[in-house]
Amino acid sequence: MKIYFPPLHPFAVISVLFPFLRLSRGRCLRGEHGVRKPVVVADRAGGRDNNFNLLRMIAASAVLVSHAYPLTLGKGAAEPLLASTGYKLGTTAVTIFFAVSGFFITKSFDRRNSIPDFVLARVARIYPGLIVVLTLSALLLGPALTALPLGRYFSDLHTWTYVPRNLLLRSQQWALPGLFLDAPQGPAVNGSLWTLYWEVCCYGLVMLCGLCRLTRPAFFPLILCLAIGLILFVPQSEGGGLAHAASILSFPFALGAAAYVYRNYVPVSGLLALALLALAALCRWTPAYPVLHALAISYGALWFGFASIPGLRAYNRLGDYSYGMYIYAFPVEQVIATTLHPASPWVMTVIGFPVTLVLAIASWTWIEAPALANRHVLAAQLRLRRLRAREAEPAAAS
Repeated sequence: MKIYFPPLHPFAVISVLFPFLRLSRGRCLRGEHGVRKPVVVADRAGGRDNNFNLLRMIAASAVLVSHAYPLTLGKGAAEPLLASTGYKLGTTAVTIFFAVSGFFITKSFDRRNSIPDFVLARVARIYPGLIVVLTLSALLLGPALTALPLGRYFSDLHTWTYVPRNLLLRSQQWALPGLFLDAPQGPAVNGSLWTLYWEVCCYGLVMLCGLCRLTRPAFFPLILCLAIGLILFVPQSEGGGLAHAASILSFPFALGAAAYVYRNYVPVSGLLALALLALAALCRWTPAYPVLHALAISYGALWFGFASIPGLRAYNRLGDYSYGMYIYAFPVEQVIATTLHPASPWVMTVIGFPVTLVLAIASWTWIEAPALANRHVLAAQLRLRRLRAREAEPAAAS
């Protein structure tokens, strides 16, 4: 039996969120001489006591829910939010990821003393977990579920190119020999990994803009104008190719970066988040909608991350499981789609979420967290080597 869920209208979202937003309206701090001033991003961005771990986890879970529709119903299945907003739930979740990433990556570059330290931090965040999920897919999941004899599976060149090609992030290899041949969406093993390429591209742009001093407040409007032009003049339709992907991901990343660059001026206001969401809803059928939609989602994500809402900070006692949720959800859902076919999106979600969560916790505990901790040791060793090299130069010259 199929269960019908009506499309979610933006104004319905606003009406549900309004009481919640009142818990964290734009509060004020007392400045000099007792004058009250509004809370800005800079007041909340100094430490780690925020809601971004929770927000990223919610976004990763939303991607899982959104993918459940095409992975059970096939290509072209209507995913949540698409009819009412023009953007899939998964696309909206990825917008949140990129807006948050834009803020923190720009902050990371601004506060680091060297390019190698910055690059090492980015590599340590993306690659250890990615290497493990790709290896498990090729050497455990593939042999277990392939339709080919094991001898043919392991003798096929594509079995051995799956990990290295996907580690390059560009021109990825989606399928493994004989795996998921009857899946409704097709044989892709991990269709979520396509965004990692654009994420790394954005990292490179931050580094380039930083080296050219374009991340200063006086020059950053040039970056924003470029991003706005990209999203306005590239056709905005789901599945619109590489240019479309670049536009819908680079703009929220640029907005997140702008929030850091202008952190002393950007307010943390729930009412402003609500107003931007309402404005985007009112402009749904205008040419400005792609910009307003990205602005509303990006600002709303940053507001939620910095908002002082009772009880939410307790989530920080747990780990940051969002990356593991994101990279493991798709293969888990493909297994469900092929072994329980036909399955409904909600059956897939109910089964897939706890399985993916267990894998995400394991990935964070045993792979991601140790890699992030050890990068500080490696970074210190690199700094020591550079220092010794500088000290050796005058001695060699004399």
